[in-house]
Amino acid sequence: MIDNGPQPLAPSSGVVRPGVNLGNGPILPAVTLIKGQIIEGVVVQLQPRLLVDTANSIFSAAASSAAYTLGERLLFKVLDPDVHPPRLELLRSGQLPVSSLGQQSAFLRSLLYRPDGLKPLQQWLSSHLSSAQLPPSLATLLQSFWQFPNPPKAIDIQKFLLMSGLFSESRGQAKTLANALMGPAAAHNDLKALLKLLALEEGFEQQVKPLLEALNSSQIKSLDALLNNQTHYQWLMPWFGEQPLLITLQQNQQQRSQKIWSVSLAHEGPELGVLQINLLLTERTLAHETTASLHFSSDRAWLAPLVHGSKQQLHNALKLHGINLQQVSVGPIIEPEIQAKSQAKSQAVQTILDVHV
Repeated sequence: MIDNGPQPLAPSSGVVRPGVNLGNGPILPAVTLIKGQIIEGVVVQLQPRLLVDTANSIFSAAASSAAYTLGERLLFKVLDPDVHPPRLELLRSGQLPVSSLGQQSAFLRSLLYRPDGLKPLQQWLSSHLSSAQLPPSLATLLQSFWQFPNPPKAIDIQKFLLMSGLFSESRGQAKTLANALMGPAAAHNDLKALLKLLALEEGFEQQVKPLLEALNSSQIKSLDALLNNQTHYQWLMPWFGEQPLLITLQQNQQQRSQKIWSVSLAHEGPELGVLQINLLLTERTLAHETTASLHFSSDRAWLAPLVHGSKQQLHNALKLHGINLQQVSVGPIIEPEIQAKSQAKSQAVQTILDVHV
């Protein structure tokens, strides 16, 4: 198992796989690793040496295969993506946040702690909404499904949340709110059902598999939050044509008790660049009012004057929904602080491995 103590791991060598760079020639396709990213690997061979398959490469581990089982899923954290080969750390359950759901299996842990879980689906939607690569009938279905009313209303956002794939299974139960509002999940009104239908088409099963896993990851995070008296919903919806908008609605335990909601909207496209909107909503029961604080950030110069010139419009728009706008701010996109490479080097050598990608 993954918890059986330190296991020394060695660089990959002599493994042939299309798309994997073993040190001779370019990478096909190109793979980008991010520092701090958690990736998943599956044990695909025990003898004569242990081989682990990830989305980026296959590598061999200089460890006893008796500690693992065929098909076991392992988690790795990227310590340094800039060296060649990159340095990864084998994660054991004790190094991850406590979660009753994550303790059930390594596969659930891989879904639960997967950063940017919806990114594969976001990228696929951006490239396939106007693509001729899909079967014509499914391409038409996807385009009709991925339409957003202009101007949108609150009920439209709620519908896209229910159509996002987060509630596919519960929509099949008659006494749920999701079923009452949208009916059972089907390809014309649920993203997960649509992808499952696409997976049945010849040549699409492997392409759709990581997209369904992305939705599963989002569902597992929502369920884990619910079990811990928290709220976490993350879904995609259409915005500005073919570029999807990533929405994250969350509450920790304290925020939930105080009726505070944190909402994040993230968008990246050729017209607007990188745009992030953070909204903090607070319901004040005694005062019978809801207040909002808004922060806009972007990598483009157009945002600041637009926000400053639109404050009154924002105030009026929120007032229609009984929300009092308390604060509006705008600033540049701030990249996460890069940790010193020495921290990676200080990790115990038994838990570090090098992977050719």
